[in-house]
Amino acid sequence: MVAPSRAAESVRVGSRFFGIHDGSFQAYGRVEFGAVRLWDTGTTWRQIETSPGHYNWTRLDSLVSAAQEHGVRVMLVLGMTPAFYADSRTVPPTDLAHYTDYVRAAMERYRHFGGRRGVESYQVWNEGNVTAFWTASPHQLAELTRIVDRVRDQVDPGARVVAPSFAARLQSQRRWISAYQQQRVGGHAVWRHYDINALSLYPRARYGSRAGGPEDAVRLLRRVRSGLDEAGVPHSRPIWGTEINYGLQPGGPGTTTPADPISQQRQVANVLRTYILGAARGLTRVYWYRYDWGRVNGGTLGNTLLADPDDWSQASPAGRSLRTAQRWLQGRLVVQRGHDHPCAHDRVGTYTCTVRRGHALRMILWNPRRTVHVRLRGATSRVDQQGRLTAIRTKRATIRVDYRPVLVRLGHAS
Repeated sequence: MVAPSRAAESVRVGSRFFGIHDGSFQAYGRVEFGAVRLWDTGTTWRQIETSPGHYNWTRLDSLVSAAQEHGVRVMLVLGMTPAFYADSRTVPPTDLAHYTDYVRAAMERYRHFGGRRGVESYQVWNEGNVTAFWTASPHQLAELTRIVDRVRDQVDPGARVVAPSFAARLQSQRRWISAYQQQRVGGHAVWRHYDINALSLYPRARYGSRAGGPEDAVRLLRRVRSGLDEAGVPHSRPIWGTEINYGLQPGGPGTTTPADPISQQRQVANVLRTYILGAARGLTRVYWYRYDWGRVNGGTLGNTLLADPDDWSQASPAGRSLRTAQRWLQGRLVVQRGHDHPCAHDRVGTYTCTVRRGHALRMILWNPRRTVHVRLRGATSRVDQQGRLTAIRTKRATIRVDYRPVLVRLGHAS
């Protein structure tokens, strides 16, 4: 796990930091990940509770069993409301006891499933500030948060409660996050009823003439954190990036406008920069949306794909780069002198991340906007994002850096 401190001296990244979405069972054995978020997988509340008090766990059982088999941690999202409990799936049930009963049934089932923990964490709702998923008030969403916390304490104290996820792209969405975080339920601030905050960190498809990318996503994270600070949410509450991808067009979840396609190299760079920057800026888990993304109107809604959209049995170069990200981040990301977090950038926008593993140092460099040349002393080799290794035999080397991250080993190889 990544250290939760926002100004930690170093950050260690474990395999569970690397999360994805997948309901196809195809990602296992094809890409490397340690956590899965079950959303858009046929496992919403209304899909499980088929009539009052009757639950069909077949689909969810199969997904949990597959995750257990591969040592992957499961997060279950607990919305949306069945039609027989409310007029809309985007509001809480008229009688909150029905939500309590469902949460209790899920926790009792997956506390010990097949002799092992089934579900690691339970998320209260999906994207509470997006009207396709929630149209009630911030206070009503806080009430559901308290219910999940209370049932967890009674049924499965080992599980973790994840706050509702929130979109962060728009200022209005960030205001909604602040409104939720300022709620009090049961005499306590709502943050006392969850363990982890959750954000959908989709940046805009374009910012002027350029495409949105990982650096824009972490800017959204910084803005949300300012609101969390104002609401008094302690820094000890970690943040998970529960959805992320790039190129999503305006229009919300109902849009069918495909993203503008980008090259395979840019897709690989997006994955590497996302997970590296996420770790460096204090996210403790990042879930890519999604592995099993099919085509819509001749394209895909996100532009960075972990699998071939026409054949999910084929991982893409971007999907395979999850392994590269894990290998590059082995050890500890360390804060450079004069900065308060790893992966600082200089005045021309070149990011430099230092990773210490034992006595060896590695540097990960990229510049998302331009091509630059960086002079380094003591470099012994460089590895590009395709994994190609080049030995460096001069004491002071000049490294070409662009949007594609490059790893440079310093001193003896790790």
